[in-house]
Amino acid sequence: MHTDPNDAQLRDFVGKMAGRIGKEAPWNPELGCYQLDSESWGTLAVKMHHYFFVTRDDGATAADFDAYVRACVDWGLKHYRGIPRGLQKGVAIYPVLLQAPPSPEVVAYTKQKPDSHWAAFALPCVVDLSTGAVEHLEKTPVWGFAMWKGVKRAADEALG
Repeated sequence: MHTDPNDAQLRDFVGKMAGRIGKEAPWNPELGCYQLDSESWGTLAVKMHHYFFVTRDDGATAADFDAYVRACVDWGLKHYRGIPRGLQKGVAIYPVLLQAPPSPEVVAYTKQKPDSHWAAFALPCVVDLSTGAVEHLEKTPVWGFAMWKGVKRAADEALG
C-alpha cells in the first residue's frame, strides 16, 4: 500500500474515528497505517479487543488489499497481550482501506468470507471517501455466529 501519513482526507477520517472511539490514533510504521485500539464487551460476556488499521490507497487492487489484510491480521495476533484468546477474550481486527472511489474488485474482496482464527475475527472494510459508504462482509460465517454481529456493529460505529 502506498499511504501518505500526511494525506488530509486520511488524517481527517482517522481524527473522526479517534473521536468516536475515544482513543488516539498513532502511526504504525511497520504496517504503514494509522492504528486505533479499543475494547468492548461482546456476546456471552466475552471481552473483545479491537484493532483498527486505517490506510488510504486509491490505486490499490484486491491483491494489494489482501496482502494488507494478512499483514494486519498477523500484526494483531502477534501483538495481542492478555489472557489467552477463547477464555472469555476475543480479538477483532479491522483492516480499513480508504478509496475515492473504491475499486469494484476491492469491494468484492470485502464480501468474501475471511479466514478463520481461534477466537479472532478479521473484517476487511473499504470506505468510499466521496460518500462515506462502508463496505464489508454482510453474511455471518457459521464459525463466528455468536460474535459476528458485534464485530460488524463495532466497525460500523467506528467508521461512521
